[in-house]
Order: sequence, then structure tokens, then C-alpha cells
Amino acid sequence: MPDPNVEQPGDDPAVLAAIEYAQKHAGKSNKDFVRALLQQVHGDGPSRRIGAGARSVIPITPAATAVRSFRIFEDPRYLANARALAQRSQGRTRVIGGARVPTADFLDCVAVGNDSQWGCTGTLIAPKIVLTAGHCADFATRIFVGGDVTQPGTVVKVKRRVRHPQYHQGKRNDLMVLILEQKVEGVAPRKFARKSLIDQATDGRVIGFGNTDATGSFGYGQKRFVDVPIASPDCRGQIGGEGDNVTYGCDVGLELVAGRPLLARDSCTGDSGGPFYLQSGDQWLLAAATSRATDSSVSNCGDGGVYARVDRYRAWIDAIPGVTLPSM
Repeated sequence: MPDPNVEQPGDDPAVLAAIEYAQKHAGKSNKDFVRALLQQVHGDGPSRRIGAGARSVIPITPAATAVRSFRIFEDPRYLANARALAQRSQGRTRVIGGARVPTADFLDCVAVGNDSQWGCTGTLIAPKIVLTAGHCADFATRIFVGGDVTQPGTVVKVKRRVRHPQYHQGKRNDLMVLILEQKVEGVAPRKFARKSLIDQATDGRVIGFGNTDATGSFGYGQKRFVDVPIASPDCRGQIGGEGDNVTYGCDVGLELVAGRPLLARDSCTGDSGGPFYLQSGDQWLLAAATSRATDSSVSNCGDGGVYARVDRYRAWIDAIPGVTLPSM
């Protein structure tokens, strides 16, 4: 049987036709290619700003951040990576973001919540260890292993929460380690991607249990994935003389920015702490954890996100008492 995580050619003839149209009419301009593709598929364009904040479902008081203009379509790195991803997709809408597609796989991607509701996502990185977002700390008392929190699955209680010591409400250093009461059986923990792989990556796969609408209001509970182009792998670049840290609100050297998917289904509220995977051969490796929308987002979801690079925090994780991770 075909691998459900490997797209089959011709999933959507309309999208394939749109890619061919954009390729023909855009010439060498990546910006024209992306705009032509979006217009052909659904007349897409920047929408009114709804608000960009942390990507957890249970309300977290947002920090005040500078609201900047919508910039992703001006970023030549995003445009080049988005075009390459579209051309590689062969019209496969799951790959280029036509929908966040439900999946029963990637069992290491787990839901995180308190005793009454679910609200974040995390990644199993050792049999008793889950990595999630620091801003989920106040309600992370259990995790769920499965594809849909409304269906049967495995629930494991959290024994101890360790948030990064330099975490603050601007969502910087936005990571937390959950030490579980017992091992998760039958699920292989996810290995970390190496620095060199993350530095050279042009796109990645985002997975989470989060909401599915642009406002981030509904749809939480089912595990879904989408592939997204990377705009900045380490927040060290610039657009028009302005640094990525200013444009996107990311931390230099500690976070990556993945721009809006070509058909506008991004990580969203409820995906906080969830995995950002990179493919290396036949393996998917953990590169980062979902943190928040970019400062230049127009909508709460769908305009790009900021992700904490796990390689930058490996030493901190390894130093936590009771945490033993497999070698990279």
C-alpha cells in the first residue's frame, strides 16, 4: 500500500495546472510565480490583520510586540523556497499547503493539555520526555498519544515541568521539557536534526493538533500536517536593510522562520510546541518547535511562524536531571 505520508502524483489537477500556469507566465521572477499561483488557485492576497500571538488554544496573555507590515512576499529566500517546493510537489496539495491533512502517523507528535482540556502540541524525544512550548507551562499536566483527542488513545500524566530558565513573555526561549510519570510504550522518540541540516534547509513539515481556520478559533483536536517553505533558517538575514529579528520578531541564531504555505494553511493556535521536521533520506528529524506567529503576520494563522531551533537548546535539555536523550 502507498505510504500515507508520501504524496502520489496528480492529487489535485487544478493545483498542477496552476503551477504550470505560474511557471509559464512568471518567467524568472519567484515573486511573480508565487502571486500567479495563489491568484490562479483562489485569488489569494494579504488579508486584514486579526492578530499574531502564541499558538496555544488555552488563552495566554500576549506580550506587546511591534506590528509591522506584511513582509513575507518581499522575502527573496521565502519566494525561492516556495517556488522550489511548488515545482517539486507536482500538484500535491498536502505538500504545498492546500489543506492541513489529518494523519495517524508521527506518533511522537502528542497533544498537551491540563486535566480538563487539550491546548498545545509536543514531541516525544525520549520514552519519558516530551518537548513543548514554554508558554504552555501553566496547563501542561498530561499528554495524549494518538491521532485525535476525541478518539481513544494513550494518556500519560506529567510528573515534572522544566521551562527554559531564560523564557519570558515575549515568547523568547519558548521551550519546556515535560518529564512523564511513565514511559510511552510502542512509540519511537524523535531524533534531533543536526545544525548543518537545519542551516541548509529550504522547507520543512509542521505537525500539530491545532486549529484550522485563519482566526485560530476552531478545529483543535486532530493531528494534521503541512509542508512549509523556510524564510530564515536562523534569523540572521535581512529584507530591505531590516534584520529578520525586526521583520519577523525572531531571536537571532536561536529560531527559524517558515513563511506561509503556498495555499495558506500554516501552523496555528494549538500547534504550540509541536514539531517542525526536516527530511533526511528516509528519516524525519526534529529541527524546531512551534512558538508563535511572526510579527509581520496579517492573520493569526496562515502568514508564517517562528520556531525554536532544538539544536540550539540541546545542551540545556541534556543538563536537566532525569533527562537522557539518544545521541544525534
